[in-house]
Amino acid sequence: MPKIEQAKKFIESLSEQDLSDDELLAKTNKFFSENCSEIDAEFVDKLLSSKAEGLNVGFELMEEYAYKGSPAAQLAIGALKLEGKGVVMNVHEAIFWLKRSFIGKNPKSGFLLFSVYANGIGVSENMVKAREYLKGSADMGVPKAQYYYAGMLLEGEGGEIDEELAIDYMFLAANSGYEDAITFLKDNELIET
Repeated sequence: MPKIEQAKKFIESLSEQDLSDDELLAKTNKFFSENCSEIDAEFVDKLLSSKAEGLNVGFELMEEYAYKGSPAAQLAIGALKLEGKGVVMNVHEAIFWLKRSFIGKNPKSGFLLFSVYANGIGVSENMVKAREYLKGSADMGVPKAQYYYAGMLLEGEGGEIDEELAIDYMFLAANSGYEDAITFLKDNELIET
């Protein structure tokens, strides 16, 4: 099952004192490249300004922007609360923030919500909900989500089997360079080796 490693690495990088501003900017740009809105851009600017001033970025800044509607800040808060990283672990609040982030079209939040529901983290396992959130991330262009969603379609996890649609999503993931999807398509002789 997918993990929240990417979000965790991003959050951890914000508090690392040995990162240069250029390194922090590069990491931030990569993380937000798929979903940067105006409020997210403002949030990132505040993070970078705080880092440039030598300040340790706090939970309060993330929370402030989460309440202002930044899907990126909402994702960060949700990931922190889900893991209990630097804050009290609270899965129900994590899910609340991840859902807000998903509504704000953050592609990574749907992937985290997929993990929550597929693994029954703080909730009853629910493959139907897991599949819905995974589809949302897949439709927002996350290659790993496209691959996992294709697998759910092939296996009928959380819904009907749809092999034709599964292959479409597998090709989307492969066209984005996702190696597992490329391997699947080669192994099933759907593309040349």
